[in-house]
Amino acid sequence: MKKIIVIGLLASAFLLTGCNDGATTTNNVDDFAKCITTAGAKMYGTEACPHCQNQKALFGESFQYITYVDCMKTPNECQGIDRVPTWEFKDGTKEVREKTFEELAEKTKCELPK
Repeated sequence: MKKIIVIGLLASAFLLTGCNDGATTTNNVDDFAKCITTAGAKMYGTEACPHCQNQKALFGESFQYITYVDCMKTPNECQGIDRVPTWEFKDGTKEVREKTFEELAEKTKCELPK
């Protein structure tokens, strides 16, 4: 009987630890997205662009912290943007296509989420 209780407690602890790790990952992605914005990066895209949707999905709910310009809704803010997704960085450079977290971290000097 004691073995069953101990196994049950260990299983519960394992499950709770797993849930906590997920929350930490989300917070780390939130921090990463906030850092990207603070570093002066901005993403230009449209709702109809599948690559833009992929980029948003990479961040999940943390995308809310990314400075994002929808070129269909505010075309005047997209002067000089020929294709989307386009990332514009503080140094004035623009890069077209989906970016990995690693590429964004390198360009913005933000710490990768763990």
